[in-house]
Amino acid sequence: MTAPDTSAATLKRALAAIDQLQRDLAAARDQRAEPIAVVGLGCRFPGGVVDADSYWRLLADGVDAIQDIPPDRWNVDAFYQSEVGHPGTMTTRWGGFLDRIDEFDAAFFGISPLEAEAMDPNQRLVLEVAWEALEHAGHARMAGSRTGVFVGVLGSDYALRNFRRPDEVTPYVLTGNAHSIVSGRLAYLLDLRGPAVSVDTACSSSLVSVHLACQSLRSGECDTALAGGVNVMLSPLPTIGFSQFGMMAPDGRCRTFDAAANGFVRGEGCGMVVLKRLSDALAADDDVLAVIRGGAMNQDGRSTGLTAPNVMSQRDLLRRALDAAGVRPEQVSYVEAHGTATTLGDPIEAEALAEVYPAEPGAEWHLGSVKTNFGHLEAAAGVAGLIKVILALRHRAIPAHLHFERLSPLIGLDRPPFTVPTRLTEWAPRDGRRIAGVSSFGLSGTNVHLLVEEGPQRQPVEADDRRPLSVLALSARSEEGLRALVSRHREVLAAAPARLADHCWSANTGRMHFAHRLAVVAGTAEEVDAALAAATEQPAPAAARDPEVTFLFSGDGAGSPGMARTLYETSPVFREAIERCDELLPDPLLPVLFPARPDAADLRRPARSQPALFAVEYALAQLWRSWGVEPAAVLGRGVGEVAAACTAGVLKLEGALRLVTERARLAEAGTAGLDAFHRAVAEIGQAPPRIPFVSSLTGELQPWDRAPGAEHWSGLAGGPERFAEGVAELRGLGHHRFLGIGPDTTMLDDLDGDLLRLPSLRPGTDDWETMLGALAELYRQGTDVDWLGFDRGYRRTRVPVPTTPFVRTRHWYESASETDLPAPGPGSAAAPASAGEPLLTREALLALPPAERFDVLADHLARGVGAALSSGSAARRKAAGAAVQVGLDQPFLELGMDSLMAMGLRNQIRTRFGVTLPIAGLLQGASVRRLADRILALLDETDAPPAADAPAADGPATDAPAADDPTDALLAELERLPADERQALLAEGNDR
Repeated sequence: MTAPDTSAATLKRALAAIDQLQRDLAAARDQRAEPIAVVGLGCRFPGGVVDADSYWRLLADGVDAIQDIPPDRWNVDAFYQSEVGHPGTMTTRWGGFLDRIDEFDAAFFGISPLEAEAMDPNQRLVLEVAWEALEHAGHARMAGSRTGVFVGVLGSDYALRNFRRPDEVTPYVLTGNAHSIVSGRLAYLLDLRGPAVSVDTACSSSLVSVHLACQSLRSGECDTALAGGVNVMLSPLPTIGFSQFGMMAPDGRCRTFDAAANGFVRGEGCGMVVLKRLSDALAADDDVLAVIRGGAMNQDGRSTGLTAPNVMSQRDLLRRALDAAGVRPEQVSYVEAHGTATTLGDPIEAEALAEVYPAEPGAEWHLGSVKTNFGHLEAAAGVAGLIKVILALRHRAIPAHLHFERLSPLIGLDRPPFTVPTRLTEWAPRDGRRIAGVSSFGLSGTNVHLLVEEGPQRQPVEADDRRPLSVLALSARSEEGLRALVSRHREVLAAAPARLADHCWSANTGRMHFAHRLAVVAGTAEEVDAALAAATEQPAPAAARDPEVTFLFSGDGAGSPGMARTLYETSPVFREAIERCDELLPDPLLPVLFPARPDAADLRRPARSQPALFAVEYALAQLWRSWGVEPAAVLGRGVGEVAAACTAGVLKLEGALRLVTERARLAEAGTAGLDAFHRAVAEIGQAPPRIPFVSSLTGELQPWDRAPGAEHWSGLAGGPERFAEGVAELRGLGHHRFLGIGPDTTMLDDLDGDLLRLPSLRPGTDDWETMLGALAELYRQGTDVDWLGFDRGYRRTRVPVPTTPFVRTRHWYESASETDLPAPGPGSAAAPASAGEPLLTREALLALPPAERFDVLADHLARGVGAALSSGSAARRKAAGAAVQVGLDQPFLELGMDSLMAMGLRNQIRTRFGVTLPIAGLLQGASVRRLADRILALLDETDAPPAADAPAADGPATDAPAADDPTDALLAELERLPADERQALLAEGNDR
């Protein structure tokens, strides 16, 4: 037999494989060239720039932010010399400076004052500005995400200025001044899992960082990226060096491209942008501020000098950037130049731009540089220019280029293809698009050029006012921070309010939620303002950590015609749950719940009222759970017993509805229906509870490992009720917060004692007013709410809302060797506290009455930990200010406790009280309360103090390093620890 001809099938398979390969190749090519969306930004620049709005005001108003060098940076008179060539002198008295560079909100980031004072302000600025950028994007919750960090950083002025003696160098100085830690600390504190890279290519560092971030996003290394740069001027040495080069402008102004250009003036600042792949940003409905179409990076190579630019390299850079971005030169209508205003750099840059971006007469493009506003920000210069372009695209206007009168004759162009705007100029599109080039060139010879386009316009979303009320949930690390945040929201809502629902959604979902909280319920901006004003008059102590809430389900007889109608009509989740019950019930549910006549008698019949009541309670529980409010335990009576069991996972919805239906029939049929009821109960499937289920039939907690059984539900046929015993059981288990799940407050009213009682619904009160009032109170009490789930099913648009205020205090290392370099900010550090207070010992503690020991020990520990977090270390023992105030339940890690501090504390406890605690116990979840309880428990286990020469569990107490020992003694102690403790100590950072 002849084999069948398979050539046609083979050919089809080959063609299919080729087609797939072509599609894969095209997808890979598209991925490598995918545009990158800028979805958020943060900045701190000279001239009082603290955010995008203040930056745009500076640009639009043409502000010159250059000032005299502040005396708290360095004594300029000691170094100034107007003529070039004098060794050790500088030829300028000016610069662009930030205010309050010595201040930082260390507590916000869980950093101790001791560590904060050793940190270079470069690191502090990056932390704060990056946080603001993420909040600006509405992306505050990034822990565990594949987010990359790319930061340009150049100088080490803080270390040059302050740490001159070997005995001043501590581990915190090492980490606080290393360039690698600028990006690493941000990734560590925010728990970001993408690449973390610090970049130093001199003046191009920040734009190189943005370029690298774009490449990382395109390659799939990360899904979101933080990119930018930072520069701080604290030492005169770099300015002296640039002066010796002859680069400094004697008059302190960057006159970029002008005939009077004579050098640059230095500046400082920080800028960060949040980047995502454009496809991801659009899918997430992010507000795309601008789109980075592409870019290129290269090196000058062997130019005329190490620091000299290369016109051929610049031309090649511009062409490759255009090619990578898929943009034609004639489509570019603005270029943000590097523009250092030097007699060598400006002509080379302008001539390279003119060759690559030619233009016909009348079609010139605009050329400018933000260095004319506040100087050359060096490692932050490129991102300052990028953010300027982003804001100009948003406002469709090009800011004025300052200090320009006529083009420099050194720029050899007969007819320049560009114009230099000297006033705020409308940005007209070309071919319907607004595209800009952004350049940044490094002293090292590393150059980068990006093509940036206006972001896509967001389509307006129709207002969704189905829910008439909104919740605005605000929080902060401290009461002071919360008050400041409230003030910001009141200002925004009063100035140009967005739709209230959008404002609240943006604030609730785009911010982290901290311990100091308030929440207000309102329907208008005016109502929010009044509620916020009233709320700020009340203290806002730190809330408990996600306190547990018990659901109490109402019993028979609750409810009335029309109950929960508003929720049914305006809540998608509630409506879906009700309609699911309606589908499963044998008789129609909606006519019973929402009768045409308010005096309808259906709810007076058990066969109708009990299924209706169950459906409302089930739907309420589903609504709360969709908001992230999960019950820690459940209890119900009558029909509520079944709803509680369904919520606990004991009964499926189908089984619960059948049980309720059979019970309702029994209530109408009397004893004649008992047999049918018992048969039905036996057929209903059950499971062990997934959450604590306390039964009002038994008054006890249902065991975790078994289902109640058919005999349990027989009690619903008329057995005794033990609701009071059930409540007592819950209270004995530590439950003190109760949320009523039902149409009335009867069950809650039956509770007594110091309990939190919140209803879901209240007769005669608007459904949403009651529900959201309870939700707001739970949030204030510390319950974590799923705010995305809260608005799921409604149309919402992200709008700008205030960022979290930082409550800054002074953190500055006072070097013993500082002579001519005063520290920024007022005054010096506070004097140490009095040392005359007697130390608490084991003997003194045990001599106290047992009832007083905890309070005395806790107070002693709180003050000791606070002092350890605040004071200096090793040979330097000068207090940095008032001791940190340590609360009873504040985790030590959140206060900035680290492994070295924990070892010192452990040694002090062992020396004074004769007990040895594991290091892990001082780092993982430790607080004053837990530590005091543990010490007292260990003391109770022994009848008498140990002998003076008795060794501790892991070594003699006398060998422990004292509090004043240098760090190497603590490191030696680390070597003596058991392996498990050593491993826990080294892994401590993962739990901070």
